[in-house]
Amino acid sequence: MNKNKPNSLFKSKIYWLLQIIGWSSIIFIETINYTFFIIGEFRWEYFQQFFLYSFVGLLASHLYKTMFIKLEVFDKPLSRIWFRAFFDVMMITLVMVVLLYSPHLVEDFGTIRKSEFWIGFFEQIMNLGRYVIVWIIIYYLYHILKKNSEITEQKLLLENVAKSAELELLKNQLNPHFLFNALNSIKALVLIDQEKARDAIIKLSELLRFTLNYEKAPLIALNEEINEVVKYLELEQIRFGRRLDVHISLQEETLDVKVPPAMVLTLAENAIKHGITQIPDGGGIWIESKLRGNTMTIEIINSGQLKDTFDLGIGLKNLQMRLQNLFSDKATFYLDALSDSKVVARITYPIL
Repeated sequence: MNKNKPNSLFKSKIYWLLQIIGWSSIIFIETINYTFFIIGEFRWEYFQQFFLYSFVGLLASHLYKTMFIKLEVFDKPLSRIWFRAFFDVMMITLVMVVLLYSPHLVEDFGTIRKSEFWIGFFEQIMNLGRYVIVWIIIYYLYHILKKNSEITEQKLLLENVAKSAELELLKNQLNPHFLFNALNSIKALVLIDQEKARDAIIKLSELLRFTLNYEKAPLIALNEEINEVVKYLELEQIRFGRRLDVHISLQEETLDVKVPPAMVLTLAENAIKHGITQIPDGGGIWIESKLRGNTMTIEIINSGQLKDTFDLGIGLKNLQMRLQNLFSDKATFYLDALSDSKVVARITYPIL
């Protein structure tokens, strides 16, 4: 069954209802005008004449619309659309007047030579043109607004598709990036301590499962994210031993707040790679979360120094772009030296 059929049927009913009501206004307006202001009494023959005007207007406007006003008209520039609207007003009015005068011409074609005929003819054009103008304005405005709505909707749809595609691309780039860093963390253990290497591989497989599955959702609970971060940091502690201290302090209200998946994990990776590994005696990493009103703040602080030559890598650049796609300009990413021996990465974004 065609799903558009009920909708088209509804639109057709509305169209004819408005057509009948609109053109019937001629009967009402002209009857009131003649009865109270021009003649001062009600005359049945005038009422019949106004009814004829109404019927001819409905017939002429519908036939003209069906035959000559195509939807392609509304794809043109606005100036051309309204020029066409003016032309249509003249043509519909002319058709109406010709239909009304046709019976008189059939009876006596010679009246066409009389000046009284043409005076009445153009007078009727001016009179009926008022109603045709209103009809055209309403009909054209409806289609112009409908076209603008369709364009806006299509534009939003394309923007959404483009953002979704870009976001998926960014997330797909994180998988090989994370795998490369994680393998570096356990490669030295394979020949030194097989038991620790086994534990490291198990944690790595769980982390890889996470990085493969998180693409199914743009946001996950902070609690889920931190569980994977803990696995990663435990993996790194196998390699660093006592050289790595981990401190996680999460505000209880933030545990169920949604975060972009693998975001904290990426920052933890960055802290280990550019901070802890550069310090012979090792250092610490502090992860904190706070909720202030409708704003979520996550901080990852690590021992180390931010070099002047430091440049954002693939992971951090992708993180910035993901935040931009998800939260537009409402999210911020801040990375700077907290002191001579610590670096802070801070992310703030509104709760969706």
